[in-house]
Amino acid sequence: MPSQGGRGHGGKNVLLFTGHMTDGAGRAEPRFPLHLSDEARKLIRIYLDEEVRLQPPGLAVCSLAAGGDMIFADEVLKKQIPLVIVLPFDKEQFITESVTYPKQVTGGETDDPEALRREFERIWSLAAEVRYAGEHHAGANPFAKCNTAIVEYALEQAGEDINNITAFTLLNPVEKPVQGGTAHFVEELKAREIPLQLIWPAGEAAQPEDISRLENLVPVFRHLDSSASHHQNRWKKRLKIGIGILAMIAFFDAFVTSPDHFFWGYGGLVRTMALLISMTGVFITLHMQISDKTSLSQWTQNRARAEQIRSEIWFYLFNLWSENNRSGTYGEGEFEAYTRQIKPWSWHGHLINVKKLTGLKQNVLQMSIPGRIDLYNRFRLHDQLSYFKSKHAYFTRRLKIYKSATYVFLIISVAWGVLKLLAEFIAIPTLFMDLSPLGMMISFIALVSTYAESNNSKEMEYKYQQMAGGIEVLNKRSPRIKNHSDFETFVKECETFLRTQNNEWSLKRLNQ
Repeated sequence: MPSQGGRGHGGKNVLLFTGHMTDGAGRAEPRFPLHLSDEARKLIRIYLDEEVRLQPPGLAVCSLAAGGDMIFADEVLKKQIPLVIVLPFDKEQFITESVTYPKQVTGGETDDPEALRREFERIWSLAAEVRYAGEHHAGANPFAKCNTAIVEYALEQAGEDINNITAFTLLNPVEKPVQGGTAHFVEELKAREIPLQLIWPAGEAAQPEDISRLENLVPVFRHLDSSASHHQNRWKKRLKIGIGILAMIAFFDAFVTSPDHFFWGYGGLVRTMALLISMTGVFITLHMQISDKTSLSQWTQNRARAEQIRSEIWFYLFNLWSENNRSGTYGEGEFEAYTRQIKPWSWHGHLINVKKLTGLKQNVLQMSIPGRIDLYNRFRLHDQLSYFKSKHAYFTRRLKIYKSATYVFLIISVAWGVLKLLAEFIAIPTLFMDLSPLGMMISFIALVSTYAESNNSKEMEYKYQQMAGGIEVLNKRSPRIKNHSDFETFVKECETFLRTQNNEWSLKRLNQ
């Protein structure tokens, strides 16, 4: 099967696994108790099925402790994938310390060390190769050295290309790193930028509806979304204030030409004050227009980033290839690296809620194709379609307002010009002719501004109508989806359309 992602060439596709051991007797806080084993096996099988479907592995490497290791190794052998076992020290010592040790049992669970020993021996006998991490020195952690040996062997077999490796980890997301432990190994894998899939059967409960509340999954999304709304509202407020200032200038400009005997003999002072107010208004308006460009830029950038995260999470949930997913399946490590790149420089909070995100993906991967289609239609396409239609209606109303304002200012400007021209030949009442050139310049500025906003609104009205139409056309294809391949093609087409439209819109608004 051809690769869906950007896998490298010249080496094998390698699966690497690390996971918690089954909780030992006397453990103060439960981590991976026996009762989670069946659910862990089910999830590991699902993730393996996805990996085999997208990028058939040529080799799997792990240790063989009781718990995640033995479950993974057994499932790998069932799929006839060559298995390489790496141990930190000799076999009998390993069995004593990491296989047959006393387990913590509750309820109807049973601890059967002999059954585990037989399972260990069975997997051992079926492995393609058994390797040892090497000699250990005093003070050295043998399990940490074993982890390093596992990743170095995986890299060697992958032709030193990290894109040829997918690491599966059965890890409690809140586990603190301890040298030689799973969390510590995961940190090493992340440091090497090896694609990582997080599996955890006791993850935070997540439902499909959570996809519509991205701020709970990706906190930086809330920051970007609220920041974009803030700058958009700031831009709108500045536009309204600017129009108000223009009206104020026009009002006070009427007094610039007032005779000296007006205002109880203070006409000269009134003229001076009116002129100062008018000139100050012009300065403030120009300053606001310059600042408005900054608000528009921030709004555009943050909105584009938020929409990119919204799109990327669908690639992640469905294990689809994107420029940010370099291996067959799309893991948490890659998604986390992507959100770090896209976050604003001022953001210092948590990037993603790993427990919630993992729970949601595990839920999605267990869905049938019809279930995934329904999820995508309800929480992506229908949501976007509703948004585009509402924005189209909004800009249609806005366009009418700006067109009306443009016509009003145009009539005023044309009427004043005609009156000025007629004044050269016939007497025109001073009431019309006392308007200063500054006042008419303000009217002209207002005319140009409203005309520009009218064009912007017309452009946006068409853009949202185009995007809504495109989604409706794409959505008509969903009844023809029969298998994974059809579904993935459908999602890619939809997301490519949405991303392209969003990028075109963002760049165009940014360059205006």
